Amino acid sequence: MRLLTVFILFLTMGAVSAQTSVHFDRPFHVAGEVAWFSVYPPSPAPPKVRATVYSPNGDAIDYFFLSAEDGGRYQGYYRWPFEAQTGYFRVSFTGLSSSGQTLDIGTVRHPVYADKRVEPSEAEGNTAASDTPPAAGLALGMTGNKLTLSGTNGDAYSLSIVNEDVITSNAEAFFLTSGGSNIPAADTWVDTLFYPAEVMTAAGTPLTTNLLPVFDPNRYEFGFAKSDEAGSVTLQTPPFEGEKMLQLRDLNGADLKPSTVEFKLSPIAEKPVVTQAVATYIDLSRRRRKIYQLFATVETEIDAAASRETPREVRPNRDFNVQDYKAFPDMFTFFKEVAGELKVRLKKGNYTARLYNAPNQRYFGENPLYIIDGRLTRDDNYVMNLSPSEIRYLAFYYVGSELRRNFPALGNNGVVRIETIRGLSKFPAADAEDSFSVKGLQPAADFPVRDAAESDVPAISPVLLWETGAGDATFDLPATDDIGKYRVFVVTRSAEGKVRAANHSFEVSVK
Repeated sequence: MRLLTVFILFLTMGAVSAQTSVHFDRPFHVAGEVAWFSVYPPSPAPPKVRATVYSPNGDAIDYFFLSAEDGGRYQGYYRWPFEAQTGYFRVSFTGLSSSGQTLDIGTVRHPVYADKRVEPSEAEGNTAASDTPPAAGLALGMTGNKLTLSGTNGDAYSLSIVNEDVITSNAEAFFLTSGGSNIPAADTWVDTLFYPAEVMTAAGTPLTTNLLPVFDPNRYEFGFAKSDEAGSVTLQTPPFEGEKMLQLRDLNGADLKPSTVEFKLSPIAEKPVVTQAVATYIDLSRRRRKIYQLFATVETEIDAAASRETPREVRPNRDFNVQDYKAFPDMFTFFKEVAGELKVRLKKGNYTARLYNAPNQRYFGENPLYIIDGRLTRDDNYVMNLSPSEIRYLAFYYVGSELRRNFPALGNNGVVRIETIRGLSKFPAADAEDSFSVKGLQPAADFPVRDAAESDVPAISPVLLWETGAGDATFDLPATDDIGKYRVFVVTRSAEGKVRAANHSFEVSVK
C-alpha cells in the first residue's frame, strides 16, 4: 500500500517563541536532484539567514544566504551533489545577533540517496513522526485545470504538487529537533551577511587587532573589523548575490592568512532505509536522467543569475590610458617617461616608489598602495615589471582629504589604481593569501515548469509544481507526460507564527 508523506519538517525550538517549519518539495532526493524548500523561522525572524549544508559525516560542503520575505519566510533551492552517497544530509539555519553572536535557528536532516541501483531492504521506512498542523479554514479546490488556494488570511505559503505514485510514504518526511536559540526581541538580529573567520599571520600566530581593514573590490570600499586573541573575527558585508573576494590587510604590514570558519557537526552513521518504493524511485530517477540527456538537458534547470554590485565611483586626481604607451617594455619605463608623479628608483635590482603629494608639493614618505584589478599590494617590484601592453587604465589618488575618505588607514601614502585588459594570472603570493572568497544571497529562481503541451522535452518530473507567495491564489496546472495520482500539499504561516496545512488529490490518466 502506498501512502504519501507530507513534506514538512517541524523543529521544536526550545525557548524560541514559535515553531520553525521547513517544507521540502519531496521527502527525499537522489544525488543531482534539486530540492526546493521554504523555511518558516521563529518570530521575530532574522532579516538574513545563513543556510549551511552538511554532509553525513558532519562537514560543511556549501552555504548561502536567504532573505526574509512574506512575513518572515525564507525560500531557496539546492542541487544535491551528483557524487553524493546515501546518507542524511543536514541544513543548518543561523542568524547574526546585535551582540555579534551567530545564533542557531534550527537544523534539519534530509535523506539523499546515491545515484546507483540498489536492492530494497526488508525494513520498513519511517512514516510521519508528527501530525500535520490543522487546516483551520485553509482550503484547496480544483475546477478543470485550475487549482485554487483560499482561506490563507494573507499568510505566506509554500505549495507542492507531486506524483504520489512515485514518491511514497515509506521514506522519512518529518524530523524533530530541540536546537535553536532564545530570541528575546526583534532588534536582536542584524540585517547583514556575516562570515565567521580566523586571521593568522604568515608565522602562524593569531592576529589580534581592534582595527582590521577589509577591502571589498566589488563595491570598491573599505571596512573595518576587530579580531580577538585567537584571531577570530566575524566579517560583515551589505547584501550581495553570488560570490566575491574580500581582502584583509594588517596596518603594520604583516602578511596575513585569513580563512572562513565552518563549524563541524557530529557525523550521522545511520543510513536512510531503502524500501521497495525508494528503490523504484531511484531506478526511475536514473531513467529520467538518461531521457533528459538525450535532449541535452537536465530534469531541473535552474535559471538564476547573480545581480552585479555597483562599485563606488572614486574620482582620480590624474589618470592615463596606458594602451597609448603599450610599446614601453615595462611599467618602470612608463612611470619614468610619462607618469612622473610616481618617482621610481632602481637600486641593486629592487625598485622603490614614492607618489607625489601635489597639494603639499612633496613626495609621500612611503610607497603607495596599489590596487590592481581590485586586489591590494605594496610590491613595487611586481608593479614595475608589469607590461604596459597588459594594462588599459591607471589612476593616481594623492589628495589627503580624499585619501582619508576613500582609502582610510591604508591610503595614507597615496594610491595607484591599475586595471588590466584580461586580468593577471600571477599576483604576489603574500598578497594573494590575504584574500578569500565569500558567498552571498542565493540568486532568486523560479521553479521551472516544463509544460508537456508547449515543450518538445518530456515533462516527467515527479514534482509537477512548486509555488511560494502570500494570500489566496489560483494556479494553472501544467500539463504532464506522466500519469498517476497527484497530491497537492500547502503550508501557510501567519506573522504571529501560526502554521496551517492542507492537501488535495487528483489523478492524471491516459486519454
